[in-house]
Amino acid sequence: MAYMPQTPFFIMPRRRAARAALSLFLSLAPLAGAAPASAAVQQLDGTRLPTAVGAAELGLVTSRGFPADAVTLDGLFMYRGEDIDPIADASTEPGVFSPLCGFTGELVLRGGGCKVAFGWYNATASGMRPPDNQIYELIPADTSTAFNCDDNDFCPLATMMTTQAGQHDWTPRQFSASDIRNDARYQGGLVGFALIGKAGTYCTQTKFSQRELNTVCTNCTPNAPWVTTLIYTSTASPDAFYVAFEDLPVTPTSWKGSQGGYENDGDFNDFVYYITGVTCQGGGQVCDTGETGACAVGRTGCATDGVTECLPVLEPGEQRERCDNIDNDCNGEVDDGDGLCEEGLVCNRGACVPYCGRGEVVCDLGFVCEEGLCVEQACVGVACEGGQVCVSGKCVGGCDGVVCPANQECQLGRCVDLCATIDCGEGTVCERGICQSNCGCRTCPDGKTCGADGRCVDAGCDGVTCAPGQVCVGGSCADACAGAVCPGGAPCTNGSCGEPPVGGPTATSGGQDGGGLFLDEPPPDLTATVGAGGAAGSGGNGGGIRKPDSSCACRAGATSSTSEGSPARLGVLGLGLLLLAGRRRRARAAR
Repeated sequence: MAYMPQTPFFIMPRRRAARAALSLFLSLAPLAGAAPASAAVQQLDGTRLPTAVGAAELGLVTSRGFPADAVTLDGLFMYRGEDIDPIADASTEPGVFSPLCGFTGELVLRGGGCKVAFGWYNATASGMRPPDNQIYELIPADTSTAFNCDDNDFCPLATMMTTQAGQHDWTPRQFSASDIRNDARYQGGLVGFALIGKAGTYCTQTKFSQRELNTVCTNCTPNAPWVTTLIYTSTASPDAFYVAFEDLPVTPTSWKGSQGGYENDGDFNDFVYYITGVTCQGGGQVCDTGETGACAVGRTGCATDGVTECLPVLEPGEQRERCDNIDNDCNGEVDDGDGLCEEGLVCNRGACVPYCGRGEVVCDLGFVCEEGLCVEQACVGVACEGGQVCVSGKCVGGCDGVVCPANQECQLGRCVDLCATIDCGEGTVCERGICQSNCGCRTCPDGKTCGADGRCVDAGCDGVTCAPGQVCVGGSCADACAGAVCPGGAPCTNGSCGEPPVGGPTATSGGQDGGGLFLDEPPPDLTATVGAGGAAGSGGNGGGIRKPDSSCACRAGATSSTSEGSPARLGVLGLGLLLLAGRRRRARAAR
């Protein structure tokens, strides 16, 4: 709305005040209104929204010692650590939200003089406006009392920094509706938000987050509702949004309206609320961003057109590289850099293990020591591209054609439970490698229901307990290895893939053990000598003998943690893969 002064803000002649205000506006325009040429939202008459904050409003806040951007959306998002462009990221969607647990609302910017309340309502499929008595107040109209504001208007602002400390203070306050999902007034569907008009004031009209519920322009072609509310998705916090309103009434023929000589100015700083504990339909689910490494994991959020999109949890360079077989810093290389392991240890496929060829550490049969790592004999000197591993001297996609057992993902030739080492905080559970809110506080994907342990499970599986090695599918217990195709043709037993055989596959998957010998169960005629240097003796590459748990691994590429397009990329957020630790043996000359 246009500034409605209650007291003069400059003690100077009117002409001088006007010149000063104009000069201030021009000098501060980059702060108040700088934006890219394209606009995400336009008013029906073509006006780009939001508009620049006017000189009078800028002058008021600077006269109180605040920086000019304290009353702008640009400033609000900057001070709150958001990566939001007020124009490019503006949207009128989502107009309705799915409530989660821990719902809160906070008035974070008030750039006008009206005193109106903020509330929520049950959205209906019919698109009908809710009656006034079915809009439930969350934040009261008298913000001066609720926030202990020293001023009757323009409080709170985007920042509390002022050169006039003690004169224009307020107390930030969050208002909680506790858990809307357990509120007796909640009807179980989506909810909307409203700026509740107040009779007997300039601000008599209720404005809704659902654009279709607001006043329709009757002289527009085609007829459509005016834009009175802008929605911004928080980039700093999940399941959080900003809802910004113009507070003065609009008319069927004008979005600016006219109340006592004042009108809407389109800067959308009149009332800006920050709401948490809500999401759009389909939001909050684990998804694949299409990026590499740890940046591949994301959560579904809301795009500016109201359709869900996959938003990254991490950005490149946000976290440092670790020895965990993951491209943590998303630079295209796995476990690269110095200082990943303590002195005397080397990073090998996500685990810090002793160098082979030193002391008591030797390689298993079929493997030789190369540069401190145990490498399959046929793979010595073979360097594979990212996402591939060397098997029997050939580079193959580590996860190509792999179907892991239930509740596991493929990571560079290994099927692992991505939640095995994750400890989530209270009220959260691990699903596919990342901590999420208990499913009682969010919506499960289609075909899933919320289980008693807080995880989304197949419909009919809530309360079903299966034996070890089994999982509940569609309400019945089934072999977790059913349909599994383990990496390298390894066997699947009790819901887990074994080690790929040295020298090529000798086993089928899907729960069948393909026979063969493990090295920790040597055949009677096994007389090969394994020296301290790690070179295999007469055992050669072992033929169909499978390699047991050891510090040795197939030669893997170092530019990607998974094969291109692999669904396993979803689980790479900060996980230490359950790779096999090194086995220490005493070197013996012969049996």
